[in-house]
Amino acid sequence: MSGAQLNGVIGVNLLWLVPGVVGGSEEYTVRLLRALDRLGDDEIDVRIYCRPDLIEAHPDLAGRFETITAPRVMSTKAVRIAAENSWLARMSRNDDALHHAGGVAPVRPSKPYVLTIHDLQPLDMPENFGPLRRSWLNTMLGPSVRRAALTICPSQFTRASIIRHLDEAEQRVRVVPHGHDPADAGPVDAGVRQANNDRFGRFLLYPGIAYAHKRHVDAVEVLDALRDSHPDVSLVFTSREGPEAGALRAMTSERNLADRVHWLGRVSEEELDGLYRTAAALLFTSSYEGFGNPALEAMARACPVISTTAGSIPEVVGDAGLLSDVGDIAALVTATRSVLDDAATADRLREAGPVRAARFGWQQAGAALLQAYRDTLSSIAP
Repeated sequence: MSGAQLNGVIGVNLLWLVPGVVGGSEEYTVRLLRALDRLGDDEIDVRIYCRPDLIEAHPDLAGRFETITAPRVMSTKAVRIAAENSWLARMSRNDDALHHAGGVAPVRPSKPYVLTIHDLQPLDMPENFGPLRRSWLNTMLGPSVRRAALTICPSQFTRASIIRHLDEAEQRVRVVPHGHDPADAGPVDAGVRQANNDRFGRFLLYPGIAYAHKRHVDAVEVLDALRDSHPDVSLVFTSREGPEAGALRAMTSERNLADRVHWLGRVSEEELDGLYRTAAALLFTSSYEGFGNPALEAMARACPVISTTAGSIPEVVGDAGLLSDVGDIAALVTATRSVLDDAATADRLREAGPVRAARFGWQQAGAALLQAYRDTLSSIAP
């Protein structure tokens, strides 16, 4: 929209967002909304429709926006889909447009809408999904994008996937990056550092749910390769364990690494912040990322990044990390050794990280989302 701004109400559909389950999509969505609120725009009102447990996990959202919670938790995907076509349509009848932030829109959309697609892993890596999930997304994604006033996504990598797979016009797909709030990369509290050192020694950090595409197994392989040369180094996993956790635990036991692999589960933002600041490095071995939020979080806290070239990771990290091909354990081990053993390499990455992370500040992200809302309202104005 190039002329006068429009007043309007945008309803944001978050019924799909299950706290602690949807991974980086949760952080992306919540941070974007916080960034939007901090801009203080008076012309567009935002109303959130969500599950009750989302507000329990992120209570600040209720203080920032008018929030309408569904009468019951969406126990299954079928229940959620039914609610989007009935309860949501009824409750949002006075909104000017909706933002379906979970990748697909209802079969019969009740309002003009903005659509968020976080990634297209089911189309890029279909082997990671069952036939029912693939069939559902193949049925829903194309029509959801074609009917949208605008589709937004977190990275140029995902934008290119949408254009390629769904044959969408370039001008109708827009990047709205993560609404990251740059962290103070200064020294961590001495008590936090001492506590983490006492608990883990020198450690490599991997925040992420153990899905197959995250390839936590590769991080364990790296630790195994370091067992003799770096006996003081351990590996810390955070986030919900996920479907691969059982096999990973068995692997660490078979390799006699169980005492050097720590599973912390879902941790608070404060605890995760302390882990980033005290880790020797982020070891992020994923094979697919629509954005790669752990890399951004690590860089902002001056935590050296060791990762792969999967998906959008090079776009996010640039030259502020050490990147290797997916599954190249030897290269990952070499990169990890260089951070652990070469102070100059580690210091360079610690200095480069916050500079790179500043490119993804909340102001840019919030402004991009706000402009998407304005353009959507403009497109439906009489």
